[in-house]
Amino acid sequence: MTQPDTKSTSSSRAATMEQAIPMISRRFGSWDVLISRRTISSADLASRYDAVAGKWARTARRFRLDAAYSEPLLASQVAIDLMQVEPQARILDCGVGNGSLSIALDSLMNGPAEFHAIDTSAEMLLQAKSVMQHAGMGPHLQQSDVMSLPYEDQSFDVVMAAHVLEHLPDPQRALAEMVRVLKPGGMVFICVTRPSLFGALVQLFWRTWAITEQEGIAWLNGSQLVGVEYQPVRLGSAGFASTAFWARRPK
Repeated sequence: MTQPDTKSTSSSRAATMEQAIPMISRRFGSWDVLISRRTISSADLASRYDAVAGKWARTARRFRLDAAYSEPLLASQVAIDLMQVEPQARILDCGVGNGSLSIALDSLMNGPAEFHAIDTSAEMLLQAKSVMQHAGMGPHLQQSDVMSLPYEDQSFDVVMAAHVLEHLPDPQRALAEMVRVLKPGGMVFICVTRPSLFGALVQLFWRTWAITEQEGIAWLNGSQLVGVEYQPVRLGSAGFASTAFWARRPK
């Protein structure tokens, strides 16, 4: 009789669990009950964002994303650092959406900077091109996945992402990619949905992770980054529904 390959079975089970996002966890006496949902595939996520791209400018205005991102960007002092980079800083925005995070950072800088951005959604990239050009920017845009960035190692002074990592089946793999293309001494800046009533609604619809401050810190520390800091982010009427984290790659 052929014996089952327990190692293969365990690996398969672990892989399946990595694709599942915990939604509800309760303890009843000696019972631990966990309800989880499978993550959205990259292709399905791109399709969803293609579908909502035309309405995203209204969403950005509703939650005042430019202003929301400006506060933690100011706290991180990233704009001051970038203005000291010669001849100009290179910035990568992963999952650019309609460009709100890049526009917020650009508005805080007085010197030149070269903005690059990716998104899995072709329609979102069209939105980003229009909105960012209207803001006076000339971004280098391409359709790609943060899980496998099409850039060389140590290419950028800042690598950032707003409300992207929590959508992914393996956020820490994406963070590792962001660190890979970051120059020594450069900054990673991320904004993620935190546990809250609003976060629960987002999680229900988009199947996102809800990231606590402790989890975000652990992710950044686990990526061998230093100087980890964070700040809650107020998203308009949704209140403090997100958290911004930033940290540096050691020199």
